[in-house]
Amino acid sequence: MGAITLSITTISFLFLLQFLEKANSLNSLTQITILSLIAIISLILFVTIEKRTAVPLIDFKLLTNKVILSANIVNMVVGLTALMVVYQSIPILIRSPNPVGFGGDALSVANIQLPYMIVSLIFSIASGFVISRIGNLRPTIIGTVITTIGFFVLFLMHSTQASIAVVLVLIAVGLAFMQVGSMNVVLASTPKQFSGISLGMTLLIYLIGASIGPVIAGIYMEVNQVSLQTNTSIPTISLASSFPSSESYNLIFLTATLISATSIAFALFMSRIVAHQNGGHQ
Repeated sequence: MGAITLSITTISFLFLLQFLEKANSLNSLTQITILSLIAIISLILFVTIEKRTAVPLIDFKLLTNKVILSANIVNMVVGLTALMVVYQSIPILIRSPNPVGFGGDALSVANIQLPYMIVSLIFSIASGFVISRIGNLRPTIIGTVITTIGFFVLFLMHSTQASIAVVLVLIAVGLAFMQVGSMNVVLASTPKQFSGISLGMTLLIYLIGASIGPVIAGIYMEVNQVSLQTNTSIPTISLASSFPSSESYNLIFLTATLISATSIAFALFMSRIVAHQNGGHQ
């Protein structure tokens, strides 16, 4: 029942985000109202069910721990921004025709994302060694700062495929430190007997963020579109098709920057609480 009510809450919320872009008619407002009520009611039911069950999907007693909550938010930002930018927006930007894209193919997308994937793999492993030497908090804070800078640079410089590939490498480093660091903070702050529930809860919150990110990107792309003439298999015939405008990508990258900036605040807040608990020594 917890999984069902959480699914209803998440799905209705995502549909609500999509309908907000069309909130210019009575029919749309009615749909938004209905979806809002469904989301609120199912959320209340979810909280009620989770508080009564012996094995909850989300243990609210654990989630009230400020360190665990902050670490989970940082980890959720990883899923939200990575899915919104790297896996949703960049492929569409590369494959869209000029002047709103680069007119590339699937191989072009792979070439852009390959350095990101390689660096993610390397630094996900290397961050474990870094954390073993300097602790969980500093790499997490460093990761949030690097990721925020990376998205901001991407917002300023995404006019060439090479610049996008380079900036994605920077973002990969930041996200790797963020994810590994925040998950270690969660495990280190959770009582041993609840570690399984806590880890499952962290993954669930990450997946919720990963579900929201592509929807946000999709809304920006749907609202900001331009019509372009595209060639067909017949040289003398072209068709008018709509594609996300350059403004949509600016909004996506700027939004990712702002969301990542909030993760810096949560990481610093988390570090301050841990330092206070340890008597000023992290």
